Amino acid sequence: LCKMSFQFFECQDHPTAPSTLVSYPDISCGDDDRTGIMAIGVLAVLAYPLLIFSTMTTLCFIAPKMYTGNANFKTGTGFLLARWKPTIWYFGPAVMLRNLCFALIGVAYPSDGIAQLVLASSILSIYAAFQSTQAPWRSGALNRVDTVLTITVSVLCMFLLTIVPMEDEKEVRLDRYRPYVMLFFLFAMATMVGMLLYAVLFLFGKIGPSKKATENATKTLMDAVKEMNRQIQSQEISEEKVYERLGQFLTVQEQSAFASLLQWTLQEVFNASVATGSGKGSRRLSMNTGSTAERGERDRRASLSKSSESQEKVAPSE
Repeated sequence: LCKMSFQFFECQDHPTAPSTLVSYPDISCGDDDRTGIMAIGVLAVLAYPLLIFSTMTTLCFIAPKMYTGNANFKTGTGFLLARWKPTIWYFGPAVMLRNLCFALIGVAYPSDGIAQLVLASSILSIYAAFQSTQAPWRSGALNRVDTVLTITVSVLCMFLLTIVPMEDEKEVRLDRYRPYVMLFFLFAMATMVGMLLYAVLFLFGKIGPSKKATENATKTLMDAVKEMNRQIQSQEISEEKVYERLGQFLTVQEQSAFASLLQWTLQEVFNASVATGSGKGSRRLSMNTGSTAERGERDRRASLSKSSESQEKVAPSE
């Protein structure tokens, strides 16, 4: 839809003839027939690329408030949100923006093959960097395939530059591509300076996760665990319903990662572990407090600690 909407504005230059539309070479860009329907072309751009992109972005913006508890919204936006991880629900507009930029390449440089390949490679490189850091797909295999495929096409565009004929003079090419070179050079320099500044500030403790944020996250986790335990103990929700909802909300890989994280947390923080069997009924929480000797050693240390505290409280009164 984006490419079809922008065809009205893609004018190709000719050395000894007026510019014509790329898709319709028999129509000159300066003809009265084209300028007379310019309003229709603008309306098509507003109706398709911009309106659709704005609508999808708005849906992603309101999704955190509307998705839970609204079955109609969940069903209607499944095509937009279901592909991504729940924490990366906003990635749909990023893909649409990438496609929109590709459609605009023909408008910016309809007859310059070098510029088209450079812009395509740049767009793909930026998308690959963002996609690889976010890993938005719910399947790990799709994340890897998307990254590899994007980088491969970007490298292919770079190699295709070697076979594109250079019709313009060197000075003309320098004037045309100098802004892009300066933009990416300044961005690279700013990134390097930013990384150095971040490392120095982090080393001196000026930035990093705040204590308040850590406490809030811990409190939220504890409240969530208490609420889950309360509902299960009071039988407000059955274990079968929990399995069913988890299967609808999380993929198998996400469930495995979530279970591994919980098991590690139980072992390191609560000195407990989760024993799982093959059936649903075999799942149980077993508190592993160690061997008899380990428990005795812990009890002895606790007793000594309490005794020391008691002596410290009595000493001032004596």
